[in-house]
Amino acid sequence: MTENAMRFEAALGEPTPFDALRTLAEALRAEGMSQQDMYRVFDEYRARHQHDVDETLYDAILDVMDFICGYCAPANRLFPSSPS
Repeated sequence: MTENAMRFEAALGEPTPFDALRTLAEALRAEGMSQQDMYRVFDEYRARHQHDVDETLYDAILDVMDFICGYCAPANRLFPSSPS
């Protein structure tokens, strides 16, 4: 398992996964991960959790993906524009 995968799994295991995933996304951006790469990674985890009976993790991932792609209030965007 890669370091980023371990970090993602740790965030998903937190009591408030949305907050942990948002913090992880901010850290990945600060470390230089591109918007497209970050969206792809989050989308992989979204696909893994799309059939969960408890939708908590799925919803948290989707909510952070909105911040990644800019489908949110401008102040909440992680990147200045939508991914191409």
